[in-house]
Amino acid sequence: MQTLRKKYFVKPGTQWKYLIIIAAIMAVFAVLCYYAFWNSLVSTPGMEQLSSGAVKYFKRTYTGGFFWIVFIFTVFVLIQSIFYFHRIIGPLYFFERVMRELAEGNFSIRMHWRKKDETKELAFLIGKVIDNTKASVLEDRRQINEAIKAIDEGDQKKAKEILSKVAQWCRTDPKAITK
Repeated sequence: MQTLRKKYFVKPGTQWKYLIIIAAIMAVFAVLCYYAFWNSLVSTPGMEQLSSGAVKYFKRTYTGGFFWIVFIFTVFVLIQSIFYFHRIIGPLYFFERVMRELAEGNFSIRMHWRKKDETKELAFLIGKVIDNTKASVLEDRRQINEAIKAIDEGDQKKAKEILSKVAQWCRTDPKAITK
């Protein structure tokens, strides 16, 4: 199975959506912080003693500095988010592909994960489920072959016993449902 996990945008629609949400949250937060800090600075005692030119210069300097700090911080957070989303959405993309393969009956697929993936435990558990299911299917096939052999030998009772054990996993005890 070909893997696309080296790409940072394996599910671009989902990843861009979350990046835009983070950018919007940061923009709203930046505007709120700007006005909160500006209001507290302007209402500071002694500001009324400054000339209008000094206040304009102060406002321009404050606005420019605030803008650059927010811009640099936003770029940093968005770049970090790309890497973080890669560690989450990349494995989710891979899990979707694994589930598609399993739905098509391919139990030879192997789970793998990278050191920094956030979903290592889930990948490990899915790998165990695949291995256990594969082992169970192989065991059921072995028992069905035994049942076929018993039928060929004319031992219907043995074949029924074997097949009842094979089909037991899909039966539900009605008493267990009512409890």
